[in-house]
Amino acid sequence: ISPLILIDAFQIRRTCDQSLQMGPVESINSETTGNGRSVAYVYVATGVASIVSWTACAVKSLTYHPDATLEAICGFRHNALTIGQALAFPVPLAFAVIVALSKLSLALGGVPGSNFSVGDESSLSRTTFRRLNLGFAVCSLWLGASAAYMPAFSCGYQLYEPYFRVVTSAVHFTTALFCLGIWSRNTRDQNCVARLIRGVIGSIMNLMPRTVSDDPSTAEGSDGRNEYALCTLLFGWFAVMPVVSPFPRATVPSILGRRLSRAASGWTLLAAVTSYAIKDSIEKDICGGSDDRAMFTTLRQGLAFGSAAHLFIIALKLIGVDGGGLILPGNGLWQVYPMALAVPFTAILSCIMHFVSMFANKRLKS
Repeated sequence: ISPLILIDAFQIRRTCDQSLQMGPVESINSETTGNGRSVAYVYVATGVASIVSWTACAVKSLTYHPDATLEAICGFRHNALTIGQALAFPVPLAFAVIVALSKLSLALGGVPGSNFSVGDESSLSRTTFRRLNLGFAVCSLWLGASAAYMPAFSCGYQLYEPYFRVVTSAVHFTTALFCLGIWSRNTRDQNCVARLIRGVIGSIMNLMPRTVSDDPSTAEGSDGRNEYALCTLLFGWFAVMPVVSPFPRATVPSILGRRLSRAASGWTLLAAVTSYAIKDSIEKDICGGSDDRAMFTTLRQGLAFGSAAHLFIIALKLIGVDGGGLILPGNGLWQVYPMALAVPFTAILSCIMHFVSMFANKRLKS
């Protein structure tokens, strides 16, 4: 059953029950609050299910290598590190987006229908709500497609049984449909496709900060807008690059090899959308309320924590935890990560991208 149907049923029942006891204004306000709470619960349920589904895909596809020769070289230690790499960035980011969407749903009343004003529609909170819904929906659609049609995303490898493909892809597709449904009902525009195209083009044209300064002592040069604009550009580029580039370059930035690198592009795209939302909030400088600040702080911290975890695992690999490297004896680094080492400039640029997201969060905190 579609989550939207469950929400509508709950909304109708709650409205009918409370309208018998309250006046018109109180009934509407209470119904809106209850609706927002219900939508927030569904966000948590579908979001956690998506994280569990991605975790299951990572464990299933990365526990062993389908090539017996490479499996003999890799071993358990390498597989465990690779699974950790697959979860290090997506899980904190996904949790941050889920929390932000849940908070925004409570603040905005979830599914307001058509009874909100143009001013409400253009507010930062509602714009962020729509933007994150679209980002999470596209991410979930990509993850669902990668689970359902794994060979198309992983150079012909098919490591999922039919039942596993059905369950994991259904989870991601359900999340995507729910987010798309909420997005479409939070806009006054009847032509959702046209609005989507205009919004995407407008966002691309607005990637650079509206007001910039090369003087770090000014507000424009020190409030983080430049850093998050750069994060948006880099995350957006690295979301597209693995899809259109051949291996070995396609393994960056996720460093997950042929089996899962292209599937992980969905999370990189969600990071780009999150970075853009943070940049937009800084530029508009209207998130003055404590709830708004807490919500954007959650997004910043989720992005930064995921980047830190991602870089930490890369550092372990470079040190040589996986059979040797730059410090520890052995040649494991060169044996099991040949693709990432074959494109050093691209790999270093992806690390810079994650470092910038950490630096921007630290700078805003200070």
